[in-house]
Amino acid sequence: MKIVFIVMRLGKDGLATNIRDLAQGMVKRGHELHIITSGFKIKEASDNSFFDELKSSFQSLGIVIHYFKEPKGNPVKKGIASLSGLFRISLLLRKIDPDVIHCHSPNLTFIPYLLGRKYVSTVHADTIRPNMRYKHPTLLIAVSEGSKEFTKRVMGSPESSIRMVYHGISERFAVQEDKANLERLKTEFKIPQDKFLIGVVGRITPQKGTDILVEALGKFLPAKILDQVHVIIVGDYQSESQKVWLDAMLREHQLSDKFSVLGFRDPKPFYQLFDVFVLPSRSDTFGLVAVESMMSGCCTIRSNANGAYDQIDPGVDGLIFEMDNAQELALHLENVFLDGAFRSKLAQNGKQKALANFTVAKMVDNTLEIYKELERM
Repeated sequence: MKIVFIVMRLGKDGLATNIRDLAQGMVKRGHELHIITSGFKIKEASDNSFFDELKSSFQSLGIVIHYFKEPKGNPVKKGIASLSGLFRISLLLRKIDPDVIHCHSPNLTFIPYLLGRKYVSTVHADTIRPNMRYKHPTLLIAVSEGSKEFTKRVMGSPESSIRMVYHGISERFAVQEDKANLERLKTEFKIPQDKFLIGVVGRITPQKGTDILVEALGKFLPAKILDQVHVIIVGDYQSESQKVWLDAMLREHQLSDKFSVLGFRDPKPFYQLFDVFVLPSRSDTFGLVAVESMMSGCCTIRSNANGAYDQIDPGVDGLIFEMDNAQELALHLENVFLDGAFRSKLAQNGKQKALANFTVAKMVDNTLEIYKELERM
């Protein structure tokens, strides 16, 4: 099967991780894969090794990347670039002549639509809204019950076109890290040896709820417990203003010495350093990092954003708090801090659930079934 992914750009985020894992899975099943994109969201003066590894992975698998120019600048320049991009992508689709077109960017779905092609699209964000560039795909992949309801309610997607495929992750997360490596990381990043470690993985933004965790610790966590915790954030600031935003909150709550920001890097070993992982997001379609944490055997607490109840049975294999409810998050943190046996039970059950339901192999199998359905239509 010849498959084309269309994506506006690839950044340091769950979308890029999902596309990488899905593409690798397809190639390993013997399918030919092409990616049409404007490129990689590279920032100067930041660690861009993730993109180097991403490109190397695609190249080693024989995945062909085709580029178009992303529309930028004033309205005239954006208009010209948009027409140029439309022409470029249309030519590429005619040249490649794929069996399956899978559009990962909603605002590019109009291109296969205009060409009269059948295509698949995935709901990767719950921040999109109906617009002239979004066209309903032949088949739509929702990645959680919440994203399914979102696309029906907000985007007006016909229920008959929607299929459910949970995101999957590499089973490498289940592999135990060498103790010496974990100790090395603690030393390298000056992580306290004697603290209860609360971990966060993801961008530092209001959308990802960083401030909710700060408020939970600064206003609601008992002082005796707060004295014994430290927060590790594995993720980047979106801008300098976000750094100012977080620093100001930490000073306000007298928590500056309680947080370490390590920047964007492979989170795999860090999940096994954390005593508990927190995903406080206000917006998600799935929350990929939560299942990474679960598969790593880390006790996982997350907000009830989309994907939460697909992943977690509260009190059995993780904990869920009401979005924006810092007090409820603090209560969950207090409970798992005080009850090690409960924390261990949640972690062990979460790992088993992730291995049973959220692997790349399962995601690829389910996605291929949708591709085959598309071919039959």
